[in-house]
Amino acid sequence: MDEKEAITANAVLATAGSTKVQASFVQRAGLWLAAGVGSVIALVTILVLVFVHKNYPTMPSAEALKAAGTDSKAAIEQYKELSQVAVKNGLDLFQTIVTQALLPVLTAILGYIFGKGDRAG
Repeated sequence: MDEKEAITANAVLATAGSTKVQASFVQRAGLWLAAGVGSVIALVTILVLVFVHKNYPTMPSAEALKAAGTDSKAAIEQYKELSQVAVKNGLDLFQTIVTQALLPVLTAILGYIFGKGDRAG
């Protein structure tokens, strides 16, 4: 009968030593490029949020609504419309810059980095 010898993980690691895998220049450059595009996406997102916050209309005060009397419903409707316009402008800006321009570039870079295999021979 064959007896199998059990070897511990520490023994295997001590025998094998340390192995390091070095990324190629193209992979390192791709990672830096992907990090840069990701940073630009984050920056644009923050700027669009600031844009929406800055252009968002202020809610009419209670005193102004009371002074308007019967026109208070119209003032609230106008506020809702202005709010929707501000949010729509921000979404359009975000979609144009991030979704249509930067995100395809990021996915192409990441697809190249992780899809490219080292083929020897």
